[in-house]
Amino acid sequence: MKKTLLLFTAALFVLAMLPGQSMAEKAKVFVIHGIPGEDLGLDPTLPVDVAVNGACALQAFKFGEVVGPLRLDAGVYNIKISVANADIPCGNDAVIEANVPIMAGENVTIIAHLTEDGAPTASKFTNDASPTGNAKSRVILHHCAAAPVVDAMLMRGNPDLTPINNTIGQFKNGDKAAWDTWNGQWTLSFAPFGTGTVVFSKHLVTKNKRVTLAYAVGGIATGTFTVIVKILQFD
Repeated sequence: MKKTLLLFTAALFVLAMLPGQSMAEKAKVFVIHGIPGEDLGLDPTLPVDVAVNGACALQAFKFGEVVGPLRLDAGVYNIKISVANADIPCGNDAVIEANVPIMAGENVTIIAHLTEDGAPTASKFTNDASPTGNAKSRVILHHCAAAPVVDAMLMRGNPDLTPINNTIGQFKNGDKAAWDTWNGQWTLSFAPFGTGTVVFSKHLVTKNKRVTLAYAVGGIATGTFTVIVKILQFD
């Protein structure tokens, strides 16, 4: 399980360290470390070192960190990952070696996260950064947590405006949902499916010509559940 975690938390980040090339048809890639080490009995930040083509390119990428957009050419890159070594970066034996493919023109997120049962895994999500209507923005929610099926609710947070409640029922690990919303204050909430009992909420402020990417990560049972947010501009 640790091999899967280490590969996907860091592999794409190191590609930004490669020599620059033409921007034409480059992919936009965001990388998120969404696995709390605490859920694996390790350092809560779970830092890793990454080498690309034999050179140490990244040191101590930690839980909750987001990098990108990395503008990458299409291709397949050889990556070696090891547990972080503060004294000799990338000096530990490689835990895994892999070739990572990137497609031209993509806007994607690669996130390391937990399955519903709490096992490390990784998912690739396509990001819709196309424009919305006037005075609107977009919220895209991803279920990447060690949690069962839930109801996810995006509710208008300003009591002076007409209430709006966007609900996605039976939202399970690996799913994503998108809402084009009015700009302003919103509350993102989660409840076990069919119960109506909110177990976690997060305040969001959406702005014109922005995409709010929200990733539910961690575990409810372990107390590590949280939402990682990344704001994008429209393409």
